[in-house]
Amino acid sequence: MTEADLHRAVADYLAHAITSPWTTFPAGGGGRARGAQLKGMGLTAGWPDIQIVHGGRFYGIELKAKGKYPEPHQRAIHDAIRTAGGRVAVCRSLAEVEDALTTWRVPIRARIAA
Repeated sequence: MTEADLHRAVADYLAHAITSPWTTFPAGGGGRARGAQLKGMGLTAGWPDIQIVHGGRFYGIELKAKGKYPEPHQRAIHDAIRTAGGRVAVCRSLAEVEDALTTWRVPIRARIAA
């Protein structure tokens, strides 16, 4: 599964699985010009792909294809989020997303099919 496929699957899952507010901002792709435009608009490089707010806390999910790892700038912003009191998980499957939600105690109303 590509990272883009995983991103779509996670978005579909979250739409059905949780009631907490969440969003996604897929900032990758679009080339250098799009990257410069987003940076000029204030996008922070490395921000997690999925953002969830529950119980007054920020949760971020960084999606990666199997065998891929966060880049140094992603790890740096993830550390900054943790320092500020948020939580971040790197997930490579729907099961890992569900595990993160469970660990964070974000209520889940629909489970993935086993």
